[in-house]
Amino acid sequence: MAIRPEPIVIRRKQRSKAKAAHGGAWKVAFADFTLAMMALFMVLWIMQIADQQERTMIVQYLNGDLSANGSINPFGLSGAPSVLDFQGNLAIQQAVLPAASTGVDRSGPAMHNRIPEGTDNAKAGRGPEMNSLVPGKFETQAQLEFLAREIEQVIKDVSMGSNVELQVIPQGVRILMHDNVHQFMFTRGSANMKPYFEDLLMALGPLLSKVENKITISGHTDSTPYVGKKFTNWELSSKRALLARRVLEYGGLKRHQVVQITGMADQAPYVDDPAAAANRRIEVLVMTTDAENQLRQMMGLPQDKPAPKDSVIKAKQIAEANQPRTRYP
Repeated sequence: MAIRPEPIVIRRKQRSKAKAAHGGAWKVAFADFTLAMMALFMVLWIMQIADQQERTMIVQYLNGDLSANGSINPFGLSGAPSVLDFQGNLAIQQAVLPAASTGVDRSGPAMHNRIPEGTDNAKAGRGPEMNSLVPGKFETQAQLEFLAREIEQVIKDVSMGSNVELQVIPQGVRILMHDNVHQFMFTRGSANMKPYFEDLLMALGPLLSKVENKITISGHTDSTPYVGKKFTNWELSSKRALLARRVLEYGGLKRHQVVQITGMADQAPYVDDPAAAANRRIEVLVMTTDAENQLRQMMGLPQDKPAPKDSVIKAKQIAEANQPRTRYP
């Protein structure tokens, strides 16, 4: 009897592929995503609580206009008080470049510290001796040149000589404060004043307060147009001139001294290139009596009459009686 061979059973097992090991790259990507979302929410929160003035400060800091180690650091919360607090209020800080010739506590608060409104000059007249200028009216050429020298000394004290030019003209002393390629007086396209330009005006305030001549202020821009028709260079130049008047009054200038404020837009360029930085300027004219009378006549106002002879004689008698005398006859 033949022996039947046993059938050979071949079992084929399906090989299972080894599971790939998962790395932690997704965790890093998720962490980056959450960090970006948190940063977005922080930016939205800051934009919600910050007003336009605080937003301008932040932009200036990001552009490198404000020192990260200085007294104005929007992101520095270590010092108290900080510029931005949790209620969205602005804290009082000192100016970046204090003026040395104002005679006040350094230079007073800068524009981002909100100069108080009103006619009171809160920091005017501090110190017994502000400068060597004798109060009075400046009419002759020699007097105007002397006044120009005093103004030039103030400009040197605040290191703004490259932004200011003085001209002695028949109508008075013309002070041209303009931009250059390195320093802007205002943020481009707005009336937000730079701290160093405000220090200049704060330094000029006490000096001009001793001058009895009337003053006109005019604002000028370059020819770069605005997009839209609601706000143009006319409004911009007017707002800048008004703000310059406000800072000068806060520095000590008397309210009645300013007789005219005008916004000229780009209609009176200072240099031939209409888009040049020097055309963006603020002009202050310290007028003589003749120039003031011409302006009053043009506006239909009564002219400034000279002092009557009786008062001149009386003043001469008082001056003669006030002459120094020897102690013993």
